[in-house]
Amino acid sequence: MSVGEWINLHNRLNRAHWCGCFSCSDRELIEAVRATGSTEVGVVGLYLATRYALEGFEASDAGMNGAAAC
Repeated sequence: MSVGEWINLHNRLNRAHWCGCFSCSDRELIEAVRATGSTEVGVVGLYLATRYALEGFEASDAGMNGAAAC
């Protein structure tokens, strides 16, 4: 991945390539593009990485809260 690369949402092969790079589904990729308002690879990749990290943090935090309530 290099600076200035763009995701072509109209090309299935291009979307599949980036889904493989980002380990996401086609739907997640499209949602990330919509959420960021950008098809720039770096922007979408950062969004997905941050979202995945936050989801993991929230899941582990929820598990800890459940254990503390016992």
